[in-house]
Amino acid sequence: MSCSGAGTTTRKLPTGLTGTTLGAVQISRPTPERFDEALTLLQATDVAAYGATDWTEAELHEEWETIDLDRDGWLVDLEGRLAGVMHLCERRGSTFLSDGYVHPEMRARGVGTTLLDLVEARARERVGEAPAGSRVTLHNSHLVGDDRAPLLLAGRGFARVRSFFRMVADVDRMKSVPVWPSGVELRPLDVDTHGRRLHAASESAFTETWEYRARSYDEWAHDIFGRPQFEPSLVVVAWSADEIAGFSINYAKRMGDWGWVGLLGVTPPWRRRGLGLALLMESFERLRATGETTVALGVDSENPTGATRLYERAGMGVLWQADVWEKELRAGR
Repeated sequence: MSCSGAGTTTRKLPTGLTGTTLGAVQISRPTPERFDEALTLLQATDVAAYGATDWTEAELHEEWETIDLDRDGWLVDLEGRLAGVMHLCERRGSTFLSDGYVHPEMRARGVGTTLLDLVEARARERVGEAPAGSRVTLHNSHLVGDDRAPLLLAGRGFARVRSFFRMVADVDRMKSVPVWPSGVELRPLDVDTHGRRLHAASESAFTETWEYRARSYDEWAHDIFGRPQFEPSLVVVAWSADEIAGFSINYAKRMGDWGWVGLLGVTPPWRRRGLGLALLMESFERLRATGETTVALGVDSENPTGATRLYERAGMGVLWQADVWEKELRAGR
């Protein structure tokens, strides 16, 4: 039911796909020749939702490089213009993550339904990749501010399960002086020596978070250390004797044209001692030293450790909210 290959097909909605019939549409794969069109559409959806955008060329290039575009990416054209973009981004355990966009000027014309039909059909083709017997779900997110998206997703059998914030701070205008709790010291990160210890600390720090999934060191290290923006000097690691008490893994120009706090965690014995705030202040300082003026991060609005309140105390504010919606593709047993 999804398109195959990199070619373009002009047709009605395929038999078996539900939703509004659009007349003639073109469904194709993302290609380098259409990169600028796709980026412009993504940026337009942001502007319509919250008045600005944090999509950059570098971010979309990175996303397209991690997706099998010939199988897991779609462009939808309507009346000769790009109307929608959809990515089946990745599988995390038994959850498939998708990311779809409809141009604000092309809403209420069935484009969103077409995108959801395509990505759901592809996710169902890949259900066998998930662990045997597990409950398999498809997630799709939308920025709050698009009032049509909740109705569309609910009508397609999705239910809202979570909200996430993008929070930002203008570090060029703040004085961020970390105050470290007694008993911890900072040490430079040596990936070869400390990588597995940092992985273990990360697993400990995030066990209680929503949809936590244990990851092997190799998988985790590829995601953390394998990014092109990774720089060990931007990683803050707080030690207590021979144990890692907390850490903040930061990247310059990681998301948008900003510094990015990719992963900030405090192990359970060290919580509520001010270590999280100190790690964030130190992260601001290190990123500012690289020339960053704005620092951003993403956070679960219902984070059980109170991370949102911590970030607000550090002077960060919510730029946008994204709601995550879920549809079950296979029941567990």
